Amino acid sequence: MSAGASASNAWKREMMLLCVLGVPGLARAQNRGFQINRYEPTPAGEWSFLVDHPWFSSTRYFAGGITLNYGRQPLVFGYIDPSGQFVASNNAISHQLIGHLDLAGSFADRVLLSLSLPISLLERGEPSAGITPLEGIAAGDPRLGVLVRLYGQPYASKFAVSVGGLLWLPLRRFDNGFAATESDQEFRGLPKIVLGGLASRVLWSATLGFLIRPEATIGNLTNPAGRTASSELQVGFGIGYANKEARFAIGPELIFATSLSGNAFQFSYSSLEALLGIHYNIARLVQVSLGGGVGVLRQPGTP
Repeated sequence: MSAGASASNAWKREMMLLCVLGVPGLARAQNRGFQINRYEPTPAGEWSFLVDHPWFSSTRYFAGGITLNYGRQPLVFGYIDPSGQFVASNNAISHQLIGHLDLAGSFADRVLLSLSLPISLLERGEPSAGITPLEGIAAGDPRLGVLVRLYGQPYASKFAVSVGGLLWLPLRRFDNGFAATESDQEFRGLPKIVLGGLASRVLWSATLGFLIRPEATIGNLTNPAGRTASSELQVGFGIGYANKEARFAIGPELIFATSLSGNAFQFSYSSLEALLGIHYNIARLVQVSLGGGVGVLRQPGTP
């Protein structure tokens, strides 16, 4: 009886140890798949693509728009050769075209609210590592945003400060029918601070944000490098020429992100994107913008 009790207690202790040690691994395994597309358009009406330069109701009260985003090779699997170079072996997603429905509104000349809904229109690639390119059209996670102006006017002052954040609603949390490459399983948020201004027709912006999200992986490879999403630091900067009278702006933008999960600044856990954007406002009613650029490093979703 005593021996049986000891064995039973030992079994219980072993099971408790397995549970304690297994919970973190189980949590990671449950988060399979995430929104691959990394491009998040700035709120409708801004003279920027990547880096916020917010407007408020002294400029307008409402803006709506459509953004089309094409990315080449946003998800590539491969290996590191003996020289330390990454060698691609499979283009899991080689072409991706996404449309964004964007709405923005401002009140009290101090608060800017925004909504963006991504819709994947086209994906092409090589089925690999358990990933199959999307067939047809699919919605991604809706994004809600708010920015509050603390100081200055971004389109009228040399220096302005705004704070706010973004919140994504994970559609796949509520319906498993959404594609694992288009939607997350958990909520994610991005608090940030935005600096910027307009001085002598030089339009500039700088942002600092922290994306908060549970760690998730995509594909069934053993090595998590290049297929993992987690909380990250994001830094953006943009500068350009802006003529308010001619309703025209042009300039480069850059955004850098790196994982905060213990792999900061590593090649497969960081992303750097840069583009040149042109913006023109027709009759003070319709804004047309065109931008193009490159992505380097290998965080998933970097085109």
